[in-house]
Formats: sequence, structure tokens, C-alpha cells
Amino acid sequence: MSIDFPQKLRLVQIVTGCATQKEMYARFKALNPQTGYDPQRAYKWLQGRSTPRDASVFEDIARLLDLEVPGEAVRNSTIDEFRALVEARKGPLPAEVVPVLSAGTMRLPAYLAGRYLAISRAWAPDRRESILAGILTLAFDSMAGMTARYEEYLPAGHLDVTGAMQRVGRSMRATGINIEDEIFIDFCLQIPPAPATMLYGIISGAAFHDLEMRPSACKIICLRADSVPFDTLREVSGYHSNAPETISDVVLAAGLPREQASVFGKGTHAFLAASEPGLISVTPSELAPLLASAYPKG
Repeated sequence: MSIDFPQKLRLVQIVTGCATQKEMYARFKALNPQTGYDPQRAYKWLQGRSTPRDASVFEDIARLLDLEVPGEAVRNSTIDEFRALVEARKGPLPAEVVPVLSAGTMRLPAYLAGRYLAISRAWAPDRRESILAGILTLAFDSMAGMTARYEEYLPAGHLDVTGAMQRVGRSMRATGINIEDEIFIDFCLQIPPAPATMLYGIISGAAFHDLEMRPSACKIICLRADSVPFDTLREVSGYHSNAPETISDVVLAAGLPREQASVFGKGTHAFLAASEPGLISVTPSELAPLLASAYPKG
């Protein structure tokens, strides 16, 4: 474990002037093509949820900042000690760690931050008649901006993806990735007015519990549930029958009174197009004849 690594990473961003983790990655990649720095993992590092396992990350930080110390000194120093190392090479730094934003960056409103109960159609082939309840957490970080974490607690295991939320006009998008499990989910959501009681939009990705890992997409509704204990949402996360009454029971866990939950359940059921093809997926095996026809003959 590295000491005070989120603060160190913010300090590195300030010194290098990098506004995003992708920019940081480009700097590290130019320095060391085999760098262990990964922009998706970096969002977890900034949140203090994990620290780099690859020692090359600390070596690369020392090289990037021209520090005359080994990577172990970067790993084991406190934030004050690390700051002193940097200032010895770069001169005085700002008294506080402040956000670094590039020109034209469109910031997401802070009122979006919070925890949401997310409801969508299930993608797995054997769960097509089900809905899926997940947990979407939006967190504001002074350096990284808005980060998104999406979780599902399923019979086969825990799905957990993380990514940066970006604003494009009145929409916001994020690609949640879990490198270790090779999972990704794209979110495209509408920015609602304050206080953001509900988010809605489209999610897409690959059906994880599917031998063909078919690309899939569907609608999603996210109901704010800040006042509900996380354990309560975790218990309700997973597969449920696709019926208005079931959805109403699910959203009771988000704190809606029963009468409102009944209305919300019916509306959500209709929105997710339960009686129509509300799910889009591409099955590779179905395309095999088409793929064969595209190859040169002979």
C-alpha cells in the first residue's frame, strides 16, 4: 500500500498540468511504454479505493517529476514528504490542492452526486424476461470531476465498474470499466434539473453471463436513494421478474412510499418497454452466414 496516494496523484496532476487521467497516461506512456499506470484504475486510486500494485507506477512518477529518489521513496513518503521532494525540484506549489481543468471543460453540476437504485432490462440470454436492479454511485472529486461507479450483486458474483462521467451539452456519459474482469458498461444519461431525484437514459455493453458476450443495449432508470443504507440496496440488487408490481416492490427499497412506488413501478415498466423489444443485442452466431459471405471466394 502507498501512503497518501490520492493526494500524491492530485499533486502530480497539478505539477504536470494534466486535466484528465488520459492525459496523465499519455505522459507516462511516452516516458515508459510498459508503464503500469492505467487511467481507469486511476479513478479508483483518486478515490482511495485502491493503490497501484505495479511498482513501475512509482518509478515512473519519480522520473516524470525528475525526482532524485527511487520509486520506493514515492510509495512510502507521506504527502508532506512527497510535496517537499517535488518542491525541491519544481519550486513552491499552491498551498492547497485545487482542481486542474482544461479550457472549455464542462463541469457537471454537483447536485448530481449521490447514490441511485438503477433498474434496467437483464441482458443474459436466460434472463431476458427479468429486470435487473443495480447501484449507481456518482461522486464528485476535486481533481477527477464526477466519477461513476456501477455495481450489481448477482448470483454468479459481484459486478463492479468505474469510470469518469463527462458532460456533453445536456447529456452526460461514462464508460465504466473493470480491467481485471474484462467488463465495460457505457452510460448515456440525461442531466435532470436539481435535485436530480431520477436519472434516465441508455446503457450498453456486453452481456457478461453469456458465452457469446453479445453486445447489448437497453434503457435505464435510476432513482435517488441517498438516505437508504447501502446494505439495503445491495440486498435488493439482482434479478427480478419483469412486472409492474415487482418493480414497485424493488423501489420501496429506495425509500419511496408505497403509493408512489406503485405509480413509479407502472411507469418504469412501460418505459423499459416490457411488452415490446426493449432490449437490443447482437448475437455473433447469427451473423456467421453473413460473415462467410463477405470473404473472397476461391
